[in-house]
Amino acid sequence: MNYGGAGARHSLFVLLRRMRTPLVVLILAYAVAVLGFVLVPGVTPEGRPWRMDFLHATYFVSFLGTTIGLGEIPYPFSPAQRLWGTVSIYLTVLAWLYSIGALLNILQDPLMRRLLAVSRFERQVRRLHEPFYILCGYDDAGRHVTRELCADDIPVVVLEQDAGLSDAVEVDQHALPVPALQADASDPQALLRAGLRHPLCQGVLALTGNDAVNTKVALSARLLAPTVKVLCAVHHHEWHARMKLAGADALINPFDSFAERMAIALAQPSLHVIYEALTAQRHGVMHDVNPLPRGRWLLCGWTPLSRALRHRLQGFDIDFHVIDANADAKLEASCDHLLRGCATDAGVLRKAQIEDAQVLVAATDDDIDNLAIAVAARQLAPDLPVIVRRTQSRNAVVFRESGARLVMATGYMVATEVLRHTRAPLLAQFLQLAARQDEAWAAALLQRLRGQVGDEILESWAQSLRQAQSFAELRARVEARSGPQRAVPLMRLRQGDAVLVQGEDFELLPDDLLLMTGCARSRRQFRAWARR
Repeated sequence: MNYGGAGARHSLFVLLRRMRTPLVVLILAYAVAVLGFVLVPGVTPEGRPWRMDFLHATYFVSFLGTTIGLGEIPYPFSPAQRLWGTVSIYLTVLAWLYSIGALLNILQDPLMRRLLAVSRFERQVRRLHEPFYILCGYDDAGRHVTRELCADDIPVVVLEQDAGLSDAVEVDQHALPVPALQADASDPQALLRAGLRHPLCQGVLALTGNDAVNTKVALSARLLAPTVKVLCAVHHHEWHARMKLAGADALINPFDSFAERMAIALAQPSLHVIYEALTAQRHGVMHDVNPLPRGRWLLCGWTPLSRALRHRLQGFDIDFHVIDANADAKLEASCDHLLRGCATDAGVLRKAQIEDAQVLVAATDDDIDNLAIAVAARQLAPDLPVIVRRTQSRNAVVFRESGARLVMATGYMVATEVLRHTRAPLLAQFLQLAARQDEAWAAALLQRLRGQVGDEILESWAQSLRQAQSFAELRARVEARSGPQRAVPLMRLRQGDAVLVQGEDFELLPDDLLLMTGCARSRRQFRAWARR
């Protein structure tokens, strides 16, 4: 099965072709030196004339070229032979200097370095012995996905067109070695080099930030490896249908995902705390339940985030007021409350009656503008909850000082959704079922998580079963072997039928899958028990 391998052949071919002249010079220098020693006459110690044969001449010139010198063989040289030996020393040394210099220049050539990098990358991919993912795009989302998957001992192969980001893969210290290649991910040859047809390739993660490129990646992967799953990040709704048609198995729209989380925060504030802890996997469930108010929301900037929020939150008693300096006629016709102007201007915010708003969303495509809006809002209405969009992780430190209630980090939102699909596929089913429950159910689950797990960072995992037993018996067996466990069961999957579980008094059958959450130690202990 072909999944790369041309890089080594190309690099060897280019090296030999460019070294043709230096090699010819080196061969000619040695040939002339050897021929001279064969032709120049010498004298034996007894005074008889003699000439070197080709074997002795070749042997002598071979070590003569290194300027080491092992003595005159097989007899002391005549003056003519010593003179030719001197000429041969300079001739072969100069030929070596020229050849070595040419080789160094070739190795420094950008094309040769590129071919060597491709060859090294292909070797690294061929040596993978665990199921891995091909990641296309190493921006904020790609970096976070790579770090988290490697921490779970899942190898990642990276394709990134930007040289700086490609080099950053090596600089970032991941838990596993990460093969990375500077290449256009939409190039089918690059996908093949990355191991698209490798028998252990689990899937392709198209996170380039460009919807057109992600669509091409999905199409190439579907045609070249139909059984490999493809996850695509998409930022504009007009590309959804194209990506599905191209063969993407799952679409991840960060704006739709954030709007869904806001819907959960409005309908089930307790579930929102659980949702964030399970998907972000960087904090626990001890945060206060702080529901967002309904009423009058100011959307600053008519962007995909604003459109997703207005579409998803219809029916939540929210009155959206849009502030946009470049509003078109279509927006004006569809929006009852539109104010033309720049939301970074405090005068425009006053005109929008910010003091009467319940929530302000800084949703422009520029981080500096969003920060300016947040700062202006805090000055004009200090108690107003502010939601701010962040596009670049390097600005995280200033966003933390903005006073915003929520920060919508585009790359981080994509990463959490990708990890939800790759690391805990059952989690998506659980969240769908949980969203159908009421706030009382979510509050009870939150209380159980706080009592069992405390302030530990939540992790989720699928627990396989091999024998019939109750969950209480399962916990008792693990605790008998490894001590008390901070873990809570969330959902049971039996023959494709997913059911939410409460408490611990429920039965499990062989081949059941159990979605659990808890601290990292409990995750390791339960999984270790399953492997016994």
